Amino acid sequence: MKSRVIVAAVIEKDGKILFGKKKENIGPYPNTWHLPGGGVKLGEESLDEAVIREVKEETGLDVEITSRISFDDGYEPDKNGEMTHYVFLVTLVKPVSNTLKAADDIVEVKWLEKSKIKDIHLPKPTVKVFKILGWI
Repeated sequence: MKSRVIVAAVIEKDGKILFGKKKENIGPYPNTWHLPGGGVKLGEESLDEAVIREVKEETGLDVEITSRISFDDGYEPDKNGEMTHYVFLVTLVKPVSNTLKAADDIVEVKWLEKSKIKDIHLPKPTVKVFKILGWI
């Protein structure tokens, strides 16, 4: 079984959190709203560099690291169906630009009020993050 280190960003602005929707029925965690992020290029970039790159690729936003929030892991099939061990590292970031556009493997982005987070379908690791933060 392969393993992947994944960075994800909680991007907060004006009391809202940014989420991205991946293509339908594509794993891991298909048909859920994700925090922007993705795989770390191990040996080529730091975790902070990976978060900044992934957020830019998926949302168009430039961000600045605020703090690290949590880590977790899970087992899910990847987009090719291969069972994969994912290690999730979650960082709180703030946007330093306003250009927002879904790109890369994200087809839609939206800001959502914290009180509405419980109303969308989230991956299990993201639910854990928001419970730690006391938002759900």
